[in-house]
Amino acid sequence: MTVLLAACGTGGAGTQADRAALKLDAHGCPDLSGTYAFSAPGEGGVSFEGSIFESLPAGNGGTIPADQISGLSIQRSAHGGYSLRFFVADDRVMQHLKVIHEFEKPRYREWYHLLSDPAKSSYVERNGQQAYDEHLARLGPTADIVRELKQGVGMRCDDGWVEIPRAYRKPLRLTLGEDGSIIGEAPELDTVGVSVWCGDGCAEVPVPVGRHTGRLRWPRNDGLHAWHPEDMRGRYVFLRPLDEIEAEARARDEAQRAADTRRYRSAEAIRADLRAMAPPGTEIERVEVADGRVFIQYSAPKDQMDVLLDTIAAAGGDRDAPKQVERGGRSSDMSRRFVRFVLTDSPLVLQVDAGDDAVRETNARQAQVAPSVAAREPAPEPVATLYAAPVEASGEFASAGELRRRLAVLAPAGCRVTEIRARQGRVTVHGEAERMACISNTLRAIDATQTDARFGPELESVEQVGQVYRFRILLGPSSLTKP
Repeated sequence: MTVLLAACGTGGAGTQADRAALKLDAHGCPDLSGTYAFSAPGEGGVSFEGSIFESLPAGNGGTIPADQISGLSIQRSAHGGYSLRFFVADDRVMQHLKVIHEFEKPRYREWYHLLSDPAKSSYVERNGQQAYDEHLARLGPTADIVRELKQGVGMRCDDGWVEIPRAYRKPLRLTLGEDGSIIGEAPELDTVGVSVWCGDGCAEVPVPVGRHTGRLRWPRNDGLHAWHPEDMRGRYVFLRPLDEIEAEARARDEAQRAADTRRYRSAEAIRADLRAMAPPGTEIERVEVADGRVFIQYSAPKDQMDVLLDTIAAAGGDRDAPKQVERGGRSSDMSRRFVRFVLTDSPLVLQVDAGDDAVRETNARQAQVAPSVAAREPAPEPVATLYAAPVEASGEFASAGELRRRLAVLAPAGCRVTEIRARQGRVTVHGEAERMACISNTLRAIDATQTDARFGPELESVEQVGQVYRFRILLGPSSLTKP
């Protein structure tokens, strides 16, 4: 029997191969052994709905739809039986690899190191090449899916045709074409959508209006094979394991903290001296020792904004003057201004030997006698602010890279995160925006995401620089910021 088939989307026709090429077994099953390009049929083609081709189990609880399969290899496993190996499309494989990299860090780390020596050669030497290939495939992303078919179980053969059941239609029939391709046909319904009122809205229901024969063709392509990491080396660099990067970052942070401890006095001691130096009405809002610098911020009445700053500069001399000085105001109280700056070599912040205590005390006393500050009342206690959060244990927050990734997703178009700093019970988000509305939308997105936070995001400052608004947002511990 010869059946004429139109090649769907191939610009030609397919004809069933002759008896000699079909190599029928005792069950009437043709020999379909070979490797073929695979594509889900388009409009007018064969429907895979309700068949084994509709979606394939991915082995991790998920499924892979037909349109993410790039090819398949078929082997006749026995009389009346086939082994089908489906090749997952490269982009889907790389998506899965990205998930493993981010969420299954130990698995990715082992896979990554097994790609090259010495881990690769050591494993092969101990277990053999085949065991290595199988282990690497188990650790890596899903690159292929194998399905077994047997006569009477999931399919049946009839005079050179393989019939694949479909749940809602008559079977899909496959055979070998005379050009070596797999060709197929199946009866299909022509439908039109009719809107039907369902009580809570309209739904479109397909209504049959005719019939046609759907056709497909999977061209023979022996060059196809499942994704393999070696195929990607020329066009893709695999990312280093995240847990190793994070461990290195933690080690760098610990080394920096140790260096800061050796170089600088404690934040509490620096804060106490600043309070003593500050004129009445000045509040020391922030003192933080980090990254080889001391970050300081205070607020003061508008007409005394620079008094403490000048006092600190006088105590340290020109070389040790405050750096990166920024001034700004808050909409909640326009009578006051805040000043933030960095100190690196000022005697006010550097550790000194026990014998040098007197020098530091003298500097502090001299600094207290500022031109605009003669006699003063006792320094008031600072007003509690968001900065007064207690120092948390290390590891309270996710890494800076992870926080940047999470926040970048929330930032709308026109806003970007430029820096993340997570220390002492808070996360400081630095960013730039094209419009003020963009900053407001970012705050709303963060607030809606961190529903378990003790307090919402606080816009600490906004400064217009040219056509760009630079902003700083403070966050506390929450599901958004925790590891």
